[in-house]
Amino acid sequence: MADAITPDAFRARFPAFASVADAPIAGALAEAAPRIGAAWPAADAALGRMLHAAHTLTLDGQGGPEAELARAGALDLKALRSGTLHLERRDPPTDAAPGTLGLTSYGRRFHEVMRRNGVGVAVV
Repeated sequence: MADAITPDAFRARFPAFASVADAPIAGALAEAAPRIGAAWPAADAALGRMLHAAHTLTLDGQGGPEAELARAGALDLKALRSGTLHLERRDPPTDAAPGTLGLTSYGRRFHEVMRRNGVGVAVV
């Protein structure tokens, strides 16, 4: 029943997006729908869809503190000092999520759900 996810249900699950209007949330949920496998259990399908939508909204600079970092282009910052400016970027994780998924906590969680529901490869 992932199609039944409303912007209000999304905001209830992810309060960081409380101030985001319905239209961007609905758009992000629609964008996430094709990324959910048909065989995923309903609970994982709904969670995955909401996580991917939260990831997309964060990358678009909407939501909580992570969105502020996204707007500043700083999602991968490890350290920042001000006097005699010093920026330090995070090393990419060895089990990096594909594409931009590793840039947000929502994307990393979506990747976990996706891996849990992925079809395994059998070697014979």
